[in-house]
Amino acid sequence: MKLGLFGYGTIGRGVYTLVDNIKEKYNLEMKKVFDLPQKKDQLGEKLVTDVNDIIFDDEIDAVIEVLGGHDLPYQVITSCLKKGKSVITANKEVVSMHLEEFINLAHENNCSFCFEASCGGGIPVIRPLIDNIKVNDVNDIFGILNGTTNYILTKMDDEGLTFDEALSLAKKNGFAEANPTADLEGLDLVRKINILSSLAYKGNISNDDIYHYGISGVTREILADIRKRGYILKLVASSHKEGNNVSIRVEPTMVPIGHPLSAVKNEFNAVLFTGSTNGTLEFYGKGAGSIPTATAIVSDLVSIIENRSYIDYKNENKLIVNENKVNKGTYFVVDRTDKISIEANLTDEQLQAAKFYARLLSL
Repeated sequence: MKLGLFGYGTIGRGVYTLVDNIKEKYNLEMKKVFDLPQKKDQLGEKLVTDVNDIIFDDEIDAVIEVLGGHDLPYQVITSCLKKGKSVITANKEVVSMHLEEFINLAHENNCSFCFEASCGGGIPVIRPLIDNIKVNDVNDIFGILNGTTNYILTKMDDEGLTFDEALSLAKKNGFAEANPTADLEGLDLVRKINILSSLAYKGNISNDDIYHYGISGVTREILADIRKRGYILKLVASSHKEGNNVSIRVEPTMVPIGHPLSAVKNEFNAVLFTGSTNGTLEFYGKGAGSIPTATAIVSDLVSIIENRSYIDYKNENKLIVNENKVNKGTYFVVDRTDKISIEANLTDEQLQAAKFYARLLSL
């Protein structure tokens, strides 16, 4: 099988290395890599600087997209699928916006669309979820799904670093982007919980309908107060389906010390699915870093080679998302004067007006 790779950044290099490790076992050849001209020294003759050199190369059977962003990846993915090339991507932004379209294009053109690395980094969650919902109604999803923010909160809580110090350390160690806004404000988790919930609940969910609140306002003092109360702070993505109504949110959450999720530290992630027949399933592993993400991508590649990559998407199109703007639950609130209070059943507007807040995890 001949491959094309779009993007030779941190993750792309990891993919290239892992493919090279298994190329003899699976008879693989990385034929072309799209990136900027300055990568010529690293890639030699494999480098192309026009995406069409891969899209219209009939010898290339499958492509891997790790460009980031939306417009160019969308063009690449749709064009390759229409040409009958299987596509593997880690791009949660474009997947969350066009998941059903991509799966339908793959079906129409007798190829595969795989996106395991778009949620949870190196944790295999997409395939188990797809297999599970065939016999089980999943009605709750709860996850620590961002390695960057979990790393920052861990370093602040365990080592007493300031927010800026922890963020700098995350960048230094490759767990944060140069511009980490999507992580810190919860947008990355919005996309991931959208993908998981759309699959589980069998409907289209818009990123714009998902409430999110990030961790930019957290301080060491807030974390210390939360710990004194018997909790650890985590940035959590959650969704719950009842009938056709879906509540889906991303927000700082106080997890009781001793709860399994309180022990999820640094760049590690965890995802919990609760279903009608088999209770709660837990998945745990590294959620950030080049090699864990690349591993999920190459695992998708192997599933294509072994003819087990088919993904169905049943869109029943009946979901009503976040209809109730009063959020049932208890909240730890820091107001603009730094006064701390514990309040219940607050609206989104009240929460946004706070200097910082966290939901108390209800068990």
